[in-house]
Order: sequence, then structure tokens, then C-alpha cells
Amino acid sequence: MKKAYFALMAMLLMGGCSKDKVTSTTDKKISIQTTIEEPANIGSPSLNEDGSGNFAPGDTFSLLVFAPDASASQCNYQIGQTTLLWNDLQLNSDAQTVTFSACYPIQALNEGKFAFDLKTAEEKDLLWAYKSGITVGTEAPITLTFKHAMHRLVVRFTEDSEIAVDQIQTNCTAKSSCTVDLMTGTLDNSSSDKATFTENGDEAVFLIVPQQPADVSLEVTAGASSKTFSLGDLASQYEELEGGKQLTVNLTIKEGKITIDGFSIEGWGDQGTIDGGEIIM
Repeated sequence: MKKAYFALMAMLLMGGCSKDKVTSTTDKKISIQTTIEEPANIGSPSLNEDGSGNFAPGDTFSLLVFAPDASASQCNYQIGQTTLLWNDLQLNSDAQTVTFSACYPIQALNEGKFAFDLKTAEEKDLLWAYKSGITVGTEAPITLTFKHAMHRLVVRFTEDSEIAVDQIQTNCTAKSSCTVDLMTGTLDNSSSDKATFTENGDEAVFLIVPQQPADVSLEVTAGASSKTFSLGDLASQYEELEGGKQLTVNLTIKEGKITIDGFSIEGWGDQGTIDGGEIIM
């Protein structure tokens, strides 16, 4: 009784898991290891030179554990602080396996779902992890590999004119919100409105919700010259701008004209290269 009491108190103090329904499993400790697959645009995790890395002690992510019957237990898991036992989950299932799903930064989950909007999010680089087939009661470390949920769009300029760098402005208009489902590991942007994000200088970096290239447009202003184009016209071979991948658009400003030198999907996940010399009039 004393042991159960202190386990319960520890969960309450650490923002412990909510319990949908009650069943007994085991009092063995759950061991969680985390990695970050690719470079993150968040300041807290500790990253290596190649961009891979891990969270730092004290970082907190939302954790959802669910069984095949969809009974679920969720908590905010703090690295180096939270202690979680299998019987803390208390899922309403006799299943032998469960799925661990997580996201960073922490979110308010409703049946495993949450809304994410780049217009209002303080941390725009949403990370998520999904690992199924975990044996209930295992003492083996459970490795959660966090991946980027958003797509990274980079616009780089080669300046061959007298236009100053601070005179270059890039507006990106795209779908900005989505519903994330940690139970299915999916993202739905079907009801999203579009928003415009602005960056200045010879490199503009935008995090955008995964979507079709045709849904994304760029307006580039360099001095007195301004050009607008749709990514769908340039990247028709790609059905989707995928989460965890990077599209790089290379532009040259010369004699008042903006030239597309080519673009590639790289960095977060290589999807090929396209070269071209089209001048946008």
C-alpha cells in the first residue's frame, strides 16, 4: 500500500499520466530513450554538428500511450525527472502490445489530437515520434525518434546587382494550420486557411504545414522589382511538400530581373534536384 501511495504521489507531482480506465499490468519501470532525427529549429535540445542530437534534462514533451482498443493514457514527460511505471498507465485493455506516441513542444491533447497553427505557435518546429508494437511490461529501453512534422522552405538569393541585401523581401503564402493525430501519426490540413509569412535578406527560411506545392506561392521584392510565382508551376512532379524535408529555391537577382537557378529538396531528407534558368517576368 505504501509503495502504491508514493508512486501515485510521484505521478501527481510530475504532471503524471491521465488514466482512462483501470486494469492491472506490472510495476516495472518504463525506460524511454529519445533521439532527434534531423536538425531542429528549437533552442533547447542539444544538437551535434551534423544536426542530429537529443533533448536536454528538463525538456518536456507530451506522451501518449494507447492500446489497440484505443484506450489511452497521456502525460507530460520531463527528461531526467519523470518516473513512469507500467501500472501507472492502467489502460483498459488485455493487449500484449501498445503504441508510444509523442510530440514536442507539449500540447493539450484531446483523444490524442491537437490543433497546430504556425501563425500563433511560439515554437514552430513541431517534433513528433511514433513507435508501435511495444510489449507491455518490457524493461528494455523504448527509443522514441522525433522527426519534424513541418516542411522547411528555404529561399536563397545570389545577388549580382547593386540591390542591397536589406532591400530583398520574401513573402510566403501557404496553408498555416493542421490537426495532428498522435494515435494515427497523421496530419490533416484540409480545413486550413492560408497565411502570409515575411522574411528579409539574402536567405529566407519558412516552416510550413505539409501541403501540395500548388498551395504555396512566393512573392519576392528586390528593390523596385517584384515577382510572384507558385511552387506548383515549378515542382509539378512532387505531389506533396513533405514533413521533415526541405525545399531550397535558388534565385539570382541581376539587372532588375529575378532568375530561378534551380531548386532541390535536401537537408532534412533528400528528394532530388531540379535545375533551371527560367526568368520570371
